[in-house]
Amino acid sequence: MQSKKEIEKELEIIKKQLKTITNSNSSLKGMLSEKGKSEANETSSQMFTLLKYMIEENKKTSMLINGIFERIAKLEETLEGDYAEEETAPAQPKVDQPSRELPLSSVDVKIIQIIQMSQNGMACAEDVMKQMKYKGRNAASSRLNRLFKLGVIERYQLGHKVYYKYDASGKAAKILIVSPPQ
Repeated sequence: MQSKKEIEKELEIIKKQLKTITNSNSSLKGMLSEKGKSEANETSSQMFTLLKYMIEENKKTSMLINGIFERIAKLEETLEGDYAEEETAPAQPKVDQPSRELPLSSVDVKIIQIIQMSQNGMACAEDVMKQMKYKGRNAASSRLNRLFKLGVIERYQLGHKVYYKYDASGKAAKILIVSPPQ
């Protein structure tokens, strides 16, 4: 998705293109009217050729302008739809009822607790491996990736390590985690 500044920049480029087209059309009309006056005494075949040229150029210009108007309409829809929510959003995030329930195993819940209890609020596969007493990183990494794909935790690449963070106030707030009784 494009940022608001990128869309506005593209709109400015399109507007410049439209101005260029309208300026070239007006200069073409002026040139053709001068040619029309000077060539009024020539044969009708030359006039026909000139009219044919004008019609073809008009078609090309119309197609180009229609394409530009379509691009403008799409960009304006994007601005109105996606960015209107940003501008009208309240300063404090509104926490509604969870939009979906997500059943997790007790192991996954324990991994989320490990992430929350870590020093930085972030944990890597090695941290989970040590806490869960796994023999290798593959099991921890697999569980962390699964939780990330479900949208429960966020992933950050810091150097060569991948850290995971549970953000209860972010997008995970819309998920109700249901775990079996322990």
